Amino acid sequence: MNPGDASQDAVLIERTLHAPPDRVFRAFLDADLMRQWIAPDELDIDRLTVDPRVDGLIEVWHSRDGVSTGKFEGRYLKIDPPRELVYRWAFVGTEPEKGEYYDTLVTVQLRPSGTGRTVVTVVHERLADLRRGAPHIIDRIVPGWENCLEKLGRAAGAAPVPPS
Repeated sequence: MNPGDASQDAVLIERTLHAPPDRVFRAFLDADLMRQWIAPDELDIDRLTVDPRVDGLIEVWHSRDGVSTGKFEGRYLKIDPPRELVYRWAFVGTEPEKGEYYDTLVTVQLRPSGTGRTVVTVVHERLADLRRGAPHIIDRIVPGWENCLEKLGRAAGAAPVPPS
């Protein structure tokens, strides 16, 4: 797997964020924080639901310039705070009944890196069907993740520390 190469069946993206692992991890489960980073800048989030437990559903409805572009949806498969998160992530177009449904898999690993920093490694795989059916989306996978991780760093860095 080549980092950042969307021509493969999987991409690997790694970034160091200026936020501790517990805050970064929380941003993957908390709807208010997710709303700040879960979609690339060119998309508006119209609605978001999160059930932060194993087998819990994630749904993000989005639009561009007021026109629906479908949604992302997934299910949490593994939640191991604050180290690892695995979830199915499907790209659902505006007509899923016509085949606009592309199921992928995302694995996120977090590790501390110095005081108050986290190395985030994202492996997004099972991309072959998406590449065949929606090449316009596959072309946005790496730039989309890069944009979202930048926003994630801001959201997690600004997140208040929950009471102990």
